[in-house]
Amino acid sequence: MKVRAITLGYDIYQDSTEMMGLKNKLTEIQDLKANLEQFYEVEYIRLASPPFTNKMPLAEISECINSEIPEILETFVAEKLLGIYSFAPGLLDFPNPLDNTHDFIVSKVSQLITSHPNLFSSIQLGSNANGINFQSIGAAAEIIQNLSHPDPFRNVQFAATFNVPPNTPFFPSAYHEGSQPKISIALEAADELVNLFLVKNVNTTSLMKLRQEIQSLFRKIYDQITEVVISFCDKHHIEFSGIDFSPAPYPTIEKSIGNALEQLMIAEFGSVGSVFSIGFITEALQSVNRPKIGFSGFMQPLLEDAVIAQRNNEEKLDISKLMLYSTMCGLGLDCIPIPGNLPADAIKSLLLDLGMMSIRLKKPLTARLMPISGKKSGEKTNFSFEYFTDSNICSVDYFPRTTWKDFTRHNSHFNF
Repeated sequence: MKVRAITLGYDIYQDSTEMMGLKNKLTEIQDLKANLEQFYEVEYIRLASPPFTNKMPLAEISECINSEIPEILETFVAEKLLGIYSFAPGLLDFPNPLDNTHDFIVSKVSQLITSHPNLFSSIQLGSNANGINFQSIGAAAEIIQNLSHPDPFRNVQFAATFNVPPNTPFFPSAYHEGSQPKISIALEAADELVNLFLVKNVNTTSLMKLRQEIQSLFRKIYDQITEVVISFCDKHHIEFSGIDFSPAPYPTIEKSIGNALEQLMIAEFGSVGSVFSIGFITEALQSVNRPKIGFSGFMQPLLEDAVIAQRNNEEKLDISKLMLYSTMCGLGLDCIPIPGNLPADAIKSLLLDLGMMSIRLKKPLTARLMPISGKKSGEKTNFSFEYFTDSNICSVDYFPRTTWKDFTRHNSHFNF
């Protein structure tokens, strides 16, 4: 197991021009990293910054986005104080039209990501508090398509989100709220479940006992990490937000959450029975008797997981199944390669479906969709990235009866 990230939430807009307050905090966090590495390797220190909202005038959003902050943050990455950072995330889940912010946001977020290799961003398109904003869905789809040219890998830096709370540690969804600095922790712990289920699974152990084993395992992890983190936060006047219990994978068999699920159950990932097993793991994680934040559930990032990618290559998975599994999992559609020629309206409709699921189920869901230029469904991706394994491009069934423009002519948002 590793700590995937120590994520610092910090209000960068209240800092000095040179960002010295942030630099001091990042320097202090190197001590936390060293202390945690007595137990677990720490992969990243990350920064989550405040979002822009519909309450901010366009001039203020423009000032934030056009600042030199990203260049300063890139220097912190070069100095190894920071791994990656979120910048200009947007909370656009409101019932009002976007007005003149639409084109500005679309162009600037795409431009920021393509010109800054370590910058991540997201746009919240819907929430139970405010409903689903259809214009925001359109903006997110445009960003996804813009980022697919010329390098489709850039979409790894952007997520469309629904119901994601502040101060979750996982990227690209992370954003910060509050005046006080905050720390949250993300885990890379799929291997812990693989090792558990290799010894104890449904062939050897009752489900209630397996649930208790998962809870015991993650209580131990939580207690070990928080003892170190809380002591550090108290000393440096930082608020500890908590740990996201989601057991993120790494693209090897030994660290595959798909492998963990297959060791637990009696069939392969993608088979009937998968929904039960995904729900079982998520429920066990969410019922651990410790404070939890973020998603805290089963993750299914297709390109980050060796077994899930393999089952996709074997045509045992498709978008519809991954959507179905999103009703049970913690995250949604993550790192999903789709055809480069998929119409924008199809991407919008896919986000619309995900948004409805999030609102109806009252759970956070995200989409990190990756249109692959010049490739069709069934063809293979060709990325060179430590956290990816290549897989087939997923087909997306789209049989339109009307255009998105017509659909939204009398509908700018929807809420129950």
